[in-house]
Amino acid sequence: MKVKITSDHAGHLAKEELAKRLEKEGYDVELFGSTSADKSVSYAEVGIEFAKEILKDKDDENTKYVAFCGSGLGISMALNRFKHVRGARVTSEEDAHLAKLHNDANVLCMGGRMLESDQVENIFHEWENTQFEGNRHIPRINKLDEVGEDN
Repeated sequence: MKVKITSDHAGHLAKEELAKRLEKEGYDVELFGSTSADKSVSYAEVGIEFAKEILKDKDDENTKYVAFCGSGLGISMALNRFKHVRGARVTSEEDAHLAKLHNDANVLCMGGRMLESDQVENIFHEWENTQFEGNRHIPRINKLDEVGEDN
């Protein structure tokens, strides 16, 4: 499975740590966004570019998307401006579970300054392993996909 991960400078270390852990588990990881925690990069720019990457891949069910900024809030706001992008800012495994189960979140957004490495990894696996429930949630997801930028 492929995992694409982006971050601004504030989420850079969390991005790097998650990438290392996932690669040890056999995931194919591709990094986007910041190249250093020391060089300021805008979460808005990073999020917009990552949304374009997600939309380019939109029919690829074998790729997972993760985005970091300092709190997870800014990057999720940038991503959610686009149709078919449902970035969920999560802070716990329960959030991750519900984000996928009810909202079919296709981007996991986290705060690099808010969570420890073990938490980030556990949240990722909970989100990755949860299946979208569908049913009553489908019309809601479809409604969200009608609004926002196309690219």
